[in-house]
Amino acid sequence: MAGGTRMTDEMRVVITGMGAVSPYGAGVPPLLDALAEGRSAIRPIDDFDVSGCGCKHGARVPPGSLSALTGSNNLRRAPRGTQYTMLATEEALQMAGHGPSTWNPERVGVFLGTYRAMAEVSQDIWHRIITSEPRFVQPLLFQETVTNAVASALSIRWGWRGTNYAISAGNACGFQVLALAAQALRSGRADALIAGTFDLFTTATHFDMDDIGVLSDANVSRPFDTRRDGYIMGEGAAVVVLETLASARARGATPLAEIAGLGVAHDGHSFGIHHPEGRGLASAMSQALRDADASPEAVDYIAAASNSTQSLDRAEVAALKTVMGAAASTVPLSSVKGLIGEAESASDMFNLLACVGAVRGGGLPVQAGTEQPEFELNLVRQSRPHRPIRTALAHSYSFGGNAGAALVRAL
Repeated sequence: MAGGTRMTDEMRVVITGMGAVSPYGAGVPPLLDALAEGRSAIRPIDDFDVSGCGCKHGARVPPGSLSALTGSNNLRRAPRGTQYTMLATEEALQMAGHGPSTWNPERVGVFLGTYRAMAEVSQDIWHRIITSEPRFVQPLLFQETVTNAVASALSIRWGWRGTNYAISAGNACGFQVLALAAQALRSGRADALIAGTFDLFTTATHFDMDDIGVLSDANVSRPFDTRRDGYIMGEGAAVVVLETLASARARGATPLAEIAGLGVAHDGHSFGIHHPEGRGLASAMSQALRDADASPEAVDYIAAASNSTQSLDRAEVAALKTVMGAAASTVPLSSVKGLIGEAESASDMFNLLACVGAVRGGGLPVQAGTEQPEFELNLVRQSRPHRPIRTALAHSYSFGGNAGAALVRAL
């Protein structure tokens, strides 16, 4: 519902498939199972030299995760960002019951978000230029550096000819993608949309974040903890298949959950510090609740944005108090970044998948690393037992000021 008026099935947006490549490997089940068990994916970084960094840990996608990758040899030689997103999309499509004639290719689009786009490819190019000469850089490699490279690769791989968007909006890319996708579906411009995000960290990005002081010198991710001193970098990709409820039912698909409400905003404050009252995040969460015609008391679980930094954690708690009122201290809440680090735009979709798992009766992500909470919150200490989750709220808050939220509802 929105504005007190019941939405028709043609306006209700549902998820019919989801896929992921995370620091736990390929697949949504390994991700959700590990989060519910509280198993950390944070490890010492051993594939590049971090001796000059204070933070020497990260949550990397295991090298063997791509063993299930199908397709041509060209795909196997593609950059990691393309490979991760392609594999996540294959899983999501299989779950959605996709076949050669499921949808008209003209009416299937791709909406993909990323914070750093193809930073790893750019790093490779500059390394080759510095260590050899520009002529030793393959010309086609430059095409992989553009923001829309992965989104285009998905449309090419499956022959989709609908709208193809590539969005970069900091850590909140995923919710911008979802908001735009929902508008496209409700307006009748598409029958199905592939919506997702990807980000991965490189030697350069790890050193950059360490140099500006946002990574943990203690090598620990402690969301909401008094001792938090920065985050651990993570990476991965996650994708969902979106349709209207009417479209999904017409083709006999089983919706996994409904995206009942969405909100996106910017705090208009600063590049490096969140608004102290969490103004942008409060706006995004309020929009999502209004869009779903839901009260704060209706929220059964919150997948938090906290990444173990002073600025974000305080801003997020302030926003929660503004929007949720008394429920801010009672609703079960956890941040997956205590287990898989800050995966930037990919974290948005990991949060969304955690909420889908929750409303489908799965375990809640356990809050790891937080032993001395600074704030009065109902942190999830163990996944089960818990009361049935009907409505879950996922959100994100970027250092650049962008914020987003999605209210996920059981069907």
